[in-house]
Amino acid sequence: MEKIKGGLETVKGYSFSSLECGIRYDNRLDYTIISADNFCNAAGVFTTNKIYAAPVKICRERINNSIKAIIINSTNANACTGSKGYENAAAITRDISEKLDVKPENILMASTGIIGRQLPLEKMIKSHNRLIKGLSSANGDSVARAIMTTDTVPKYCAVKFTCAQKEYTMAGVAKGSGMIAPDMATLLSFIITDAPVSKEDLNRIFKEKIETTYNSITIDGDTSTNDTAIILAPISDEPLKNDSDIKNFSQALEFLLSDLAEKLMFDGEGVSKVVKINVSSARNKKDANLIAKSVSRSLLVKTAIFGNDPNWGRIACAAGYSGAEIEEDLLTIMIEDKALFKKGETLDVNYTDLEEILKRNSYSINIDIGLGSGHSSIFTSDLSYEYVKINAEYST
Repeated sequence: MEKIKGGLETVKGYSFSSLECGIRYDNRLDYTIISADNFCNAAGVFTTNKIYAAPVKICRERINNSIKAIIINSTNANACTGSKGYENAAAITRDISEKLDVKPENILMASTGIIGRQLPLEKMIKSHNRLIKGLSSANGDSVARAIMTTDTVPKYCAVKFTCAQKEYTMAGVAKGSGMIAPDMATLLSFIITDAPVSKEDLNRIFKEKIETTYNSITIDGDTSTNDTAIILAPISDEPLKNDSDIKNFSQALEFLLSDLAEKLMFDGEGVSKVVKINVSSARNKKDANLIAKSVSRSLLVKTAIFGNDPNWGRIACAAGYSGAEIEEDLLTIMIEDKALFKKGETLDVNYTDLEEILKRNSYSINIDIGLGSGHSSIFTSDLSYEYVKINAEYST
């Protein structure tokens, strides 16, 4: 496997188009389409929020169909918009399907932006002729820019890998810098590949790799109404079957998603530090996840990270209220390889050495529970003045 330059445009069999539709308020790209030359298998992972947007509902209804295209808009979430919001999304995908000469159920849709506002339906449909006319295999870079909201940079990655003695390509884009939490976060992400993968394998592998990548990051603990991650792979009479080929595909996907997850973290709203929370020796995997999520979401831990404060007591506290089994006299807390609290005892620490670590933009907090073999890791960020400013002014 090899990481290569570029993004979606590196994958054969797809074309792209993006434009300024006027959904945004600042004359930037805000409407885009990913179109496959031939029908694709699709797999998707969506928000766990019980309040979810109309395009998420449409995707859930259609994800098991053969898919031809994904239409995406930014700035408007089309969430909490009732039956009209769903009808608008259906009308948009229906018009696109007619222009691509396929059925509406072959089109998926995703949206991101402010909740509670209806899409400018007429404006969007009027732009469709121009959007379809602009389809080109060279326009992949525009998709990453068109889906941005508070992101400061477009996020994309591409890799080459070998299966069945053939070279394939996989590429992806993602957006998200706030409302990022485990169990899918305010993120939209679209992955395409020219590797033929069966629907069954695509579903299984995509969900597995989402769990260890996108579901292992948190910026602010919020799970959005619109979280959507979709992968497309061409339908073939001869999909990849060999175990080693499936493994190569899986490794390529995990690398790609990990790369995009890291980009999401470092472009988080107001983020100046990204810290990996490692939990080991928990009673079981479930407990390890509970502790990792609790520590990574703690506002007191996140503000300590921002302030370069080695306040390990906040870490112990968050672990203690996680709901997992934990015993103080077995608990060890370390920043990188420097122990601050070991098996229930406070240690003398050289804070000068520790300060050098805390000032880095990336380091790890290691928590040993001492009760079993469960382990889990989650990336978290600091909580800064800038995060508050960005989100205080978001809708105005």
